[in-house]
Amino acid sequence: MKKIYKLFLLSVLTLGLASCDFDTENYQQIPTDEAYKSVQDVENGLNGAYYAAGTYRFLGNYAIAYGDFSAGVSVGNRSTGHFYNQSAWIVSDTDAELDDAWNYGFKVIDRCTRTIQGAKEVLANTALHLTEEDVAKIKSYMAQCHALKALANYYLVNLFAYPYQEGVDNLGLPLVKDTPIKEFEKIDRSTVGQTYELILSDVTNAETILNEALADGNISAPNAFYMGAMGIQALKARVAMSMGDYATAEAAAKQAIALKGKGNGTGSDKVPSNEIYLSMWSSLAINDEDMFTIAKTEADNLSANSLNTLYGSYRATIANSTTALYNAEDIRLGLIVPQNGGGMTTSKYIGLPTSAATSNIPVFRKSEMSLIIAEVEARNNNIPEAQNYLYYTAKRDLSITSSDQLPATRDEILAFIAKERIREFAGEGHRFYDARRMGLTIQMTGFKPFDIAKFVFPIPADEINAGFCTQQNSNWEKGLPVK
Repeated sequence: MKKIYKLFLLSVLTLGLASCDFDTENYQQIPTDEAYKSVQDVENGLNGAYYAAGTYRFLGNYAIAYGDFSAGVSVGNRSTGHFYNQSAWIVSDTDAELDDAWNYGFKVIDRCTRTIQGAKEVLANTALHLTEEDVAKIKSYMAQCHALKALANYYLVNLFAYPYQEGVDNLGLPLVKDTPIKEFEKIDRSTVGQTYELILSDVTNAETILNEALADGNISAPNAFYMGAMGIQALKARVAMSMGDYATAEAAAKQAIALKGKGNGTGSDKVPSNEIYLSMWSSLAINDEDMFTIAKTEADNLSANSLNTLYGSYRATIANSTTALYNAEDIRLGLIVPQNGGGMTTSKYIGLPTSAATSNIPVFRKSEMSLIIAEVEARNNNIPEAQNYLYYTAKRDLSITSSDQLPATRDEILAFIAKERIREFAGEGHRFYDARRMGLTIQMTGFKPFDIAKFVFPIPADEINAGFCTQQNSNWEKGLPVK
């Protein structure tokens, strides 16, 4: 497949954080089959996977931005051109952003696969005389690779395939299982169902191997800058929701909240406080909400490629229809601020006083887990419990002082949750994925009501034309919204 395989091991010395967005990638000139000879080599391989995940071409910007700009939450500026086509639904199979998201999503998968394979070789090498701590570290790195691989597949299948509910037999992704795709190998796409089976397999492997690592050696559990236990459970909850496996989703969401250890995610939970909630976006520290966040630093070369710049000097705005969802007493309205070019933008990516382009990018938050639980309870017609978990975020609207003020029927709660997820995650890239999962018809300015689940982005033309993955999403143009 085009640009996916690598003959050399990427070594990015970032302490495992997905934080470097340099346009030039550095490689050690070591053939892959000779690259994994030590614990450090396995860690370097993991760092390479985090790099690919956190670059602006994938979760550092594009895969997140598509979630908002292609679903009416955010609007690109016509004069700067950045993500204007996405919000105006001018879609082509030659879009550079789609091409980058596809390529870097598969780079994550490829690097994770190679690192898992290499880690097994290191563990099997008795001549290395590994200590218990060495073994535990290697297993922790393997677990994180499985989790990152599942995360990348999840975003890719939701961009380049129809939603799970539209049919498990629809075309999914080319699957990279235990071995990397070979150079010049032609590969067919799997089904959506098979893609989700692989995602679940990697999630299970991540859980199992991380538990072994924590039991085997004196190592610390990965924090929210890594795909550790919290991130794994949060991913499991999100994937299960996409599959309609609500019992698994609720159990995983509750476990993620418990692992966070910052309250129980119900209406009585006051962590974070309103003051901390509003201020946490301007810090690079792990906050009370983070379960997995992509860490950025002032040393990173972010500049024009950051979400901060997209919502800043590139003058992207939060849509008027989004702003209208907030009541005047909602504290989250304080995160919607005037854009210099007119309209309103989000201050979630306002950056640091010394580096406006630098902000962490939340992938999984505690609030998402509470809303997952609330949705599951509503679908089970357990109204009081649904209200209890929904109140955790809904009370950020200070006019709502009791869960009794929340909707009291199943359908009303589900409709409220759909809007609440926009209020809570505006700018964080959830809406496109949420609306497709929930089967929502969305209304965007200038278009007729749009059943977004009937649309799928095309496989990039460069990939099709390269001749190694040639199965396009046929007639994808027919799913485009109509003016």
